[in-house]
Amino acid sequence: MAFTVDVEDWFCSPELSLDDWEQYEIRLERPIYDILDLLDERNSTGTFFILGWIAERRPNLIKEIARRGHEIASHGYSHRLVYQQSAQEFRADIRKSKHILEHLTGTQVYGYRAPCFSITLSALDILVEEGFVYDASIIPNTLNSLYSKFNLAPTWLTPFKLKQKLWEIPMPVLYLGPFNIPWGGGGYFRLYPYWLFDSGANRIVKNQGSFIFYIHPYDLDEGQPQIFNTSWINSIRRYYGLKHTTKKLNRLLTNFTCTSIREYHSHIFEGK
Repeated sequence: MAFTVDVEDWFCSPELSLDDWEQYEIRLERPIYDILDLLDERNSTGTFFILGWIAERRPNLIKEIARRGHEIASHGYSHRLVYQQSAQEFRADIRKSKHILEHLTGTQVYGYRAPCFSITLSALDILVEEGFVYDASIIPNTLNSLYSKFNLAPTWLTPFKLKQKLWEIPMPVLYLGPFNIPWGGGGYFRLYPYWLFDSGANRIVKNQGSFIFYIHPYDLDEGQPQIFNTSWINSIRRYYGLKHTTKKLNRLLTNFTCTSIREYHSHIFEGK
């Protein structure tokens, strides 16, 4: 299993501006260190998709993630939805993030994940031009309105060349009749009982041969302020199960061998 973390805080929402972000408390350090310690205990590694805005404000945390042997990748700078940015804005956003992360860690950033999986085909071309090797932003044809819509066949759920020089590493979904149910982690990991998530993950591994898991620091932060209560379903999606996430994450790392995307799919980096 490839283990990934989207390094963003509880307030890093596309609904808020960067000016809004400045007024809120940065709380992600404790859950990030909890995740790092759990990975250390299992001799596991992961890929950390980091917001450039966070990296500017917590540079020592980013250096510590890299020091512990984890892959550093980009989550963009501002967590704006890709399809709400112009081509010029998107290029500037990922270029700024990539520069910050490479300067802090002294290593090249190869991977990108779009905020809320909002990637577009034109954005993938820009990723190639900006020197990225892979994207991990596509969740095939799901019901979440924020995600980009790509109609991928079930056989395309393993890494494939989507653009020249760019690999796509799709996020896992569970096929139930006509529905593609997101099964990669995040809020879904909190919502599903662990036995159910584990069963689905094993089914995907059996059928597809690979699995990409993701988590956010705020998924482990039971004490975070609850400001996103626009609807009951969004409130459940965002806050349900917070106090159980760490225990479930410990079980996941016990039941699966976890590593970074760069190690898990090392063939895509040949010659790099």
